[in-house]
Amino acid sequence: MSIDLTGIDGLNEDQSAKLTALFDIEIGGLKNKVDELIGEKRNVQQGSSEKDQVIDDARKAAVAAEESRLVESGRYKEALELREKETTAAIAQANESASTAKEALTSRDRGDVMNGVMGLIHDDHQWNSRAMLENMLEVGYNDQQQLTTVFKHNGEVVASSVSEFNGWAGEQESFKRIMKGVDSSGAGTTQTSGGSAATINTTQNKLSQRLKAKGL
Repeated sequence: MSIDLTGIDGLNEDQSAKLTALFDIEIGGLKNKVDELIGEKRNVQQGSSEKDQVIDDARKAAVAAEESRLVESGRYKEALELREKETTAAIAQANESASTAKEALTSRDRGDVMNGVMGLIHDDHQWNSRAMLENMLEVGYNDQQQLTTVFKHNGEVVASSVSEFNGWAGEQESFKRIMKGVDSSGAGTTQTSGGSAATINTTQNKLSQRLKAKGL
């Protein structure tokens, strides 16, 4: 990365060249330091993961050795119990990992949907409407592991996507006052001065199209 200082009043060609070289040295040093810090962080994470793997491998090796010793000494029942205990532990660990991964995925997807919903809300009502809207939203996954969204109001399903919610909320008296481009007098009227109904409708249509394109 370099900086172009040519054309700056008060700097001759030689001064520009020296300042450019100095800039390149400073930026290069900063970039190297950032790369170094990133590398150190990755090494720590990798080292921690490798350490955990070594411990797990050692434990499995110890269990396998104990199982072999029991079999060689004819203590088959104890060997079988040890194997069953190890299998149960492995299944529990796998289930825990799967549950953690699913929770992370659900949290991410729910956050993406909520960001889409909050994009429909007027700035003046962002702070006092998020909790209510989060309570309305339910996310899940179908048999194909595709994201599903449901919005409920008073226990009834009112929308299955952000764009559907936008259409539904724009027709509800209790929601009109918090929606962008809509006020208590009806859909299509602006909450801010200087904007026309046609401009607001065009903006809403574009937003709905973008949300549909994202599957929200």
